[in-house]
Amino acid sequence: MKDGLVVVVKVVAKAGKEAQLGEAFKELVPVARTEPGFIQYDLHESIEKPGHFVFYEIWKDEESLDVHSKTDFAKAFGARTGDWIESVSLEKYKKIS
Repeated sequence: MKDGLVVVVKVVAKAGKEAQLGEAFKELVPVARTEPGFIQYDLHESIEKPGHFVFYEIWKDEESLDVHSKTDFAKAFGARTGDWIESVSLEKYKKIS
């Protein structure tokens, strides 16, 4: 994939866990930026809906995304923060223009 795999992940925090989850996500970002196949990895929070987060990611390819999601750090992070999350959605995109 010439331009990389674009991934948009939307995460909604459980009520009362918004700040805690946001702070934890800030720990995740610098680690992801060191992983093989990383191109871009940015975290955003909604202005209108605190606790609604969006990750905008670009990975070299599907394999790089797969490695990212299976690291020991990612597994431990999910185990630590999973109870703070109401919902998660993930969409993959390709550049067309």
